[in-house]
Amino acid sequence: MKANNCKRFSHPDLDNEQKPEKPYTRYKSSRLRSRKPLKPSSRGKGKEPAADAAGGWSPEPSGESRLPGVSESGTPGPRGPSAPRRKRRWARWVGYSLLVLLVLALIGGGISYWRLDRSVKASNARVPVDVRQALDSVPGGIGSSPVNILFLGSDQRPGENARSDTILLIRIDGQKKIISQLSIPRDTLVNIPGYGRDKINAAYAWGGPALTIKTVEQLTGLPINHYVELNFAGFPSIVDSLGGVDIDVPKTIDSQYPSGLDWTQVHFDAGPQHMSGDRALVYVRVRYSDDDFQRMGRQQQFMEALQKKVNSPFNLARMPLLAPGMVDNITTDLSTNDLMRLGWIKFRTPADQNRKFVLAGSGEDIGGVSYVVLDEAAARSTIRDFLSG
Repeated sequence: MKANNCKRFSHPDLDNEQKPEKPYTRYKSSRLRSRKPLKPSSRGKGKEPAADAAGGWSPEPSGESRLPGVSESGTPGPRGPSAPRRKRRWARWVGYSLLVLLVLALIGGGISYWRLDRSVKASNARVPVDVRQALDSVPGGIGSSPVNILFLGSDQRPGENARSDTILLIRIDGQKKIISQLSIPRDTLVNIPGYGRDKINAAYAWGGPALTIKTVEQLTGLPINHYVELNFAGFPSIVDSLGGVDIDVPKTIDSQYPSGLDWTQVHFDAGPQHMSGDRALVYVRVRYSDDDFQRMGRQQQFMEALQKKVNSPFNLARMPLLAPGMVDNITTDLSTNDLMRLGWIKFRTPADQNRKFVLAGSGEDIGGVSYVVLDEAAARSTIRDFLSG
């Protein structure tokens, strides 16, 4: 083995002490040995400096010099001041994010409202002047008192005058949360002002929606406050934009349906069915397999299915995008705010408060023409029920 050439350091004072032999000698820094004890600072008043393991003195770390979250012994301790700061930064980040989302929602809502309002104003501009003159205004507007809205479904076949294929009077009572629908058969024999007795749908052919409004008012004794007209040419696009409708067909239908100048065979199986816009249009208009009253029942059934589709969560979320395209296919005097109020009333109205009525009558052949002749007593009773609630 090699000889140990390391020399042992010695100190006179230490050499005089009687100590047991050790295989090594502790080295002490002269600088550490000569350091004088520190006086307690004003911040650590009353505390004595602690001796280190080598016998010297070392100042106790102050709160400012000690690392956050580390105790005197060097082990992790309770969180220091950084935890509240992180919480404050997190709260500010969440607050800024919510503010940005709110601003984006307001901007998106404003753009959607602007698009809808532009479409509604274009629809309002299509309302004839004589129609506005025929309507009765409602004191206080929609929601403050019951309103009567006349819904017309019109079409024009090649070589024929336009006519009202669907006549539906809708009464909305926002205070009582009641929505009532009264279907009027298009072949109902009535007195048309200025033209005499004829089918009620002839009023549209002779004087448009304005004359139809006056005829319905005379027949029911009720004022018409607002008017909505849907051209059946735009019917399929509205239904398709909502994703179609679900209808439970009460019985099998086999019939013919006019297609331009020709006819086509149509068939509907009994039971629940999902219908596209074109299919739903045939369903509400076909009538040669049964009478006009069952046809009106299908129209009311379709209106209910359409309302459910509009009020579905998916379509309500998309309504700002869908509404302008839907309004483009209708003509109405209702303003944007009126339509929004109607939508809110419909949303709040319970299902059992959506009521349906039909002005029933008997079919009669007069001069080789088929009419629906109303029983006056039964008609007055139906109208009273329509108004009640």
